[in-house]
Amino acid sequence: MDDKQGPWEYYLSLQDEFSVHTNWHRQHLVENLMDLDGFISSISGNLEKEKLDTNDFSISLGFFQVEQPSRIRYCYLTFLFTIFERRVRALLKITAELKPNISKGFSEYKGSFLDKTKAYIKDNLEIDITSSNMWADINELQKVRDCIIHCGGQVSESRDALFLRQLFTTNKIDLNRYDYILITDKYCHELGKSMKIFIEEGLGQLYKVLVELEQKKSE
Repeated sequence: MDDKQGPWEYYLSLQDEFSVHTNWHRQHLVENLMDLDGFISSISGNLEKEKLDTNDFSISLGFFQVEQPSRIRYCYLTFLFTIFERRVRALLKITAELKPNISKGFSEYKGSFLDKTKAYIKDNLEIDITSSNMWADINELQKVRDCIIHCGGQVSESRDALFLRQLFTTNKIDLNRYDYILITDKYCHELGKSMKIFIEEGLGQLYKVLVELEQKKSE
């Protein structure tokens, strides 16, 4: 893969080199990347165009100008991580299929989804996905997402409260007077960009190794 070629173009270029079985897996990997890339671009564009009409409501304007946009962005971050998690789980399943002698299944690892993914890939494919510069941002996204999902966005109820308050002090997120996270449009865009880079830098290593394993299996 050269510097000007994205990972999905790279794998598409390999189509004629592999068996039908391998091509099915390769196509699955390509679709993972393209789906997520399209998702990030389309949702980010919609957030840019967001308009709220308050003429027919008696609730305070602050709710529509601050609270509601933040809740919409809750959905964005939650869906962003959900799509990411589903795609990674698909790749981990392919890993298990290509290496049937793996002694420790993914579910046997401890910690968060990212902690388990990091350890599983390191043990079985000898890849350190944390070497990507964007790993910290993906880890940050998971903590924010966890607070939204499990605590409704209330920082004081989160197991990662100290970490989230640090994000507040560095102006990455805001907090309302009830200690709920307020998500800005800028923050959504920043995490979206980090996700795309991480897919190329971090998961790009995983895609390459899986294709090599598939090629050996088809020989």
